[in-house]
Amino acid sequence: MAILELDGAQLVYEVEGEGERALAFAHGWCSKLEHWDAQVEYLRATHRVVRWDRRGMGRSRTDRPADSPTRHADDLAAILDHEGIDRVTIAGHAGGGPTALSFAADHPARTEGLIMVDSTVHAMPAPGEDDPFGTSVTRSCERLRSDGDPYFRRIYAGFFGRRAPAALVADAVDNAVATPIDIAIGEMLHMVGDTASVARRVRCPVLWISARPEDTAIARDLFSDVMIGHVVGSGHFVQVEVPEQCNPMIAAFLADMIDR
Repeated sequence: MAILELDGAQLVYEVEGEGERALAFAHGWCSKLEHWDAQVEYLRATHRVVRWDRRGMGRSRTDRPADSPTRHADDLAAILDHEGIDRVTIAGHAGGGPTALSFAADHPARTEGLIMVDSTVHAMPAPGEDDPFGTSVTRSCERLRSDGDPYFRRIYAGFFGRRAPAALVADAVDNAVATPIDIAIGEMLHMVGDTASVARRVRCPVLWISARPEDTAIARDLFSDVMIGHVVGSGHFVQVEVPEQCNPMIAAFLADMIDR
C-alpha cells in the first residue's frame, strides 16, 4: 500500500505485477480498491496493475468531495506520474465509469484501452424530455440525506445478485456506509452529468462488460471501436460476483489490442 498526498487528499493506492503494459482499475460508487482483487490476481503475471481508493472512499481521505469525475481522472494521472507509468488501459466499474471515461477522453495519449464494467452512460435530456435515470438518482440523493444509514445499507445490498456470498455483501455495505454522506451524494450526482458527451470523445478501443443485455445498443452508439460481453447470474458487482466470466473477457480484449 502507498499513499500520495495531493490537493488536500490522501490517496491510498497499490501497484502490483509485472509486464510492459499497465492496467488501472477505478472502483465504483462508495466502493474500494479491494473489489478488483480477482482481476489483479488474474492479470498481475503479465501486467503492472494500479488501483486506488478514489478520494473520500475506501481508505483515501479528502478535505472536500471531488468536484467532477475529471478530478478522479487527474488523481490517477498523478499516481501514474509518481510511479513512472506512462500508458494504461483504464477500467471503471459502475460509478467509477465516469472516472474511466474522463481519463480516456482527457488523457488520450496515456490511454491504450477503456473497460467499462456494468456502468451507465448518461445523456442530458433535451428541454421538456423526461430523464428517468436522472430523476431516480436525484431521489436517491434525497433519501440518503433524509434517511441516512438504513436507506444507504438497503440500496447498497441491493446491488448484489442473490448468489453473492453474504459475507462479501456485508463487507461491501459496511465499507460503503463509512463514506461521508456529502461525498456519497456528490459521487452519485457525477453519474448524471453529460457522460455521453465525454464517451463520444473516446478514441481508444473499448470493452463493455454488462449484466444487462439491453444496453448493447447504447454501447455501439457511443463507441466506434467496441467489444461487448455480457455475464449471466450476476448482480451489479460483476467483477466480484462472477470473475470467472469477467476475467477472460478482459484478457481477450487485451490480447486483441496487442494483435492489432
